[in-house]
Formats: sequence, C-alpha cells, structure tokens
Amino acid sequence: MASLRKPAHNLAQALRAARQSHGLTQGQLAVRLGVTRQAISKWEHGQSQPDLGNLRQLAEVYGCTVDELLGPSGHVPASAVLNDGVPAAQVTPSEGARIMRDRSLVWKHALASGCLLGAGLAAVDALGRAYDPETSPWLLFVYCAVALFCTAKLFGYYAEYGQRGGTRLAPALTCALIAFASVVPLVFGASSTVMALCALAGFACIVCANRIFAWRLLYQRAWDPREDFRDPWGRKRHA
Repeated sequence: MASLRKPAHNLAQALRAARQSHGLTQGQLAVRLGVTRQAISKWEHGQSQPDLGNLRQLAEVYGCTVDELLGPSGHVPASAVLNDGVPAAQVTPSEGARIMRDRSLVWKHALASGCLLGAGLAAVDALGRAYDPETSPWLLFVYCAVALFCTAKLFGYYAEYGQRGGTRLAPALTCALIAFASVVPLVFGASSTVMALCALAGFACIVCANRIFAWRLLYQRAWDPREDFRDPWGRKRHA
C-alpha cells in the first residue's frame, strides 16, 4: 500500500518489535484482531501489509496512534501519553506484565483444580475404606482441609475471571469437578470402577474449565476449542 508511507520491510520490523515488547505471541495477537496467525506472520516478514482497519486495531492494542506505528523511527513508543500529559504506563500496567500475571493465574488454576480432585477422591477413599482413626487420626482431616483450601482458591480466581467478562461455564465445570471428587463416589459407592470414572470425568472438567479460564484472561474472548486444541499456547511457527 502506497499510503503506508514507509517500506514494507521497516513496517514488518516495527510490527514484530511492538508485539514482542508487549509480550504477545502471534497466536494471542491474531485472536485479538480476528485474523489468522499466518496473516500476522506475513505482516512481520514483509510478505503482506495490514489494511487500515487492522492498523487501527494494532495501534489500539499497542497503546499508540496509527501515525506513531508508521513513524519514521520504525518503532512504537515505549509509552503513549494521554491528553492530560500523564504517561499511560502510570495508569494501567503494561501489557507484558498483565500477560505474565495472567499466565501465572492459569497455572495456579490448573494446580488448584488437580489438587482438589486428588484430595477429594483421597478423602472419599479414606472415609469409605482405608481410614483408621487409631493409626492415622489426622489423615481424613488433612485431605478435607486441602480440598477446601483449593476450592476457596479456585473461586477466588473466578472472582477476577468474572470481572474480566467471563461466563458461568467455567465455574459450573468446577462445581461438577467438586461433585465428581466428593458427592458422586459417596452416592454410588467408592468402588474402584466408580472412583476411576469420577477421576476421568473430573479430569475432563479440569481441562475444559482451565482452557475457558485461560482464553478469557489471555485472549479476552470466549473459548474456541478447535483453535485452542490445535495450538494451545499460540507458539507454533508459521512461515
């Protein structure tokens, strides 16, 4: 496009540097813009150029104007300045820092979910078959305490998830996980078959709830299973 006012190679370098400085992968940026990762890769390798609509979206993500994105320096400013002269970085945390924190929350969510499933099933097993109050009086108490702690942590994470526009599907899957880890095996008997089926069902709930949680925090949009399972972390290389 002649209206871009700079060589495609320089624009490609500027787009790549801006994305990396904000801690975004090509997959994450593609989801936000509603384009494919191949399109992002072509922009950053100078094989094609974004149209004006995409440039405006890119400028919004990077906190600058289109003119700054196309400036002669070839780099997006480190921080955009608001109309009142206050740097934007002083108003909101950087995109990179937010993504790092959100990734940490995703891993904590997965860890808490796994611990909840394990502790819940262990408590049911201890209560039904293996619990001996004379030899291990604190065993059942420890399992229940771990399960309750993980449950509290999970719903603490969902408080922020809801503030970010998340739906009720992920918390509902966590409620199903709690049921599979405690209520269902108690109702149907803590046999090996029931425990194995509950473990598999609980694991499926963990995977789906964690991916819904991750997409809302990392991509700010509803979960797309087909896109997500094809490239869960948005890190595949694209020519």
